[in-house]
Amino acid sequence: MKETKQNKILGKLSSWLKKINLTLTLILVFSTLLSFSAVVVKPLNVGIIPAIAGMGFPCILLVDVLYALLLIFTKKWTAILMIAVLGGGYKFIDLTVQLNPLHYVDDYTKEDSSFKFMTFNVRLLDRYNWIDPKGGTKKKIFEFLKYESPDIVCFQEFYNNSKDSVTNADYISQILQTDYVVRDYDSTDKVHKTDKGFIIFSKYKTTNRLPIFDATGNLFGISTDVETLGGKIRIFNIHLKSIKLGYDDYDFIDKIENKNNKEQLSGLGNIFSKMSKAYQIRVEQSLMIDSLVKLSPYPVVLSGDFNEPPLSYCYWNARGDLSDAFCLSGTGLASTMRIKFLGFRIDYILHSKNLISKGFRSHRENLSDHYPVSCKFKVM
Repeated sequence: MKETKQNKILGKLSSWLKKINLTLTLILVFSTLLSFSAVVVKPLNVGIIPAIAGMGFPCILLVDVLYALLLIFTKKWTAILMIAVLGGGYKFIDLTVQLNPLHYVDDYTKEDSSFKFMTFNVRLLDRYNWIDPKGGTKKKIFEFLKYESPDIVCFQEFYNNSKDSVTNADYISQILQTDYVVRDYDSTDKVHKTDKGFIIFSKYKTTNRLPIFDATGNLFGISTDVETLGGKIRIFNIHLKSIKLGYDDYDFIDKIENKNNKEQLSGLGNIFSKMSKAYQIRVEQSLMIDSLVKLSPYPVVLSGDFNEPPLSYCYWNARGDLSDAFCLSGTGLASTMRIKFLGFRIDYILHSKNLISKGFRSHRENLSDHYPVSCKFKVM
């Protein structure tokens, strides 16, 4: 009699575990497929849900892998389903995490016409002392640039302090020994008096500067042609529409666990509204960039702050037929954001296939809310 009761209990427990396993597997499969759909669904109205799922894909991927391993270890048939979904999304996994064992091998030299490239959203060179209350961040940025010594570097949110006797642009040009500086500023930005904008420093001759405006007249990038030793290339330095989070939003993110439910809903609602508006503008900007890249008569390097993760409609629009330097020679997750809970990749170096990239790095320096990223190029 006792044995029969035990068998019944074990039978019920086994049935519950099977249902829980199936439910969890289906939830993970749905979440994963939803994040995959972010690359084809416009992030407008209901489409913002896949966009948010795409943003969270690194976390979804981690849970998928751990759960798949558990299923394999416990010999559950649902492991096949998990493996099938992960296998089907291999190209998205490739965009998210890299395990390149020769990541830091650098066999390019000046003799083979290679050059070092960098892009960095410097957040006004910490003009308002967000990073360092004592105001030492700008000096650290200059020291970092001197140490890394890129041949071409693109900055977004660059502040030039034009009223000073020696401007930031002049000082960086001296540090890097660059003879060519290409820049443009947003004339509608009254707060920074047109000093905030885009700038490219190059040790090679530049021609054909082009400011890039969206349909609303907002400056969101510049391009220029650079005559490298291996041939002429076209550089795009862009910054797709920011969510425009304010100090209160960043403070909310940092202290979200200390908020009550009402405060959490209010803070998340405010951030969600800003995200939705920014998505709409980025869609149009990414389509415009794709058109400009396709018009280039030269190999292209498209770099900057996209404000979008790799699993996103805008990233795939802007990328088009270009290669991603991280996928070719990066390692790890290569997070480019320094903000809590937002540690994903949104700063990119994309390039034409007749440019070969090596040694991609996301430099973990506490100099901005973004990390600088760099690689070396060789024109084939």
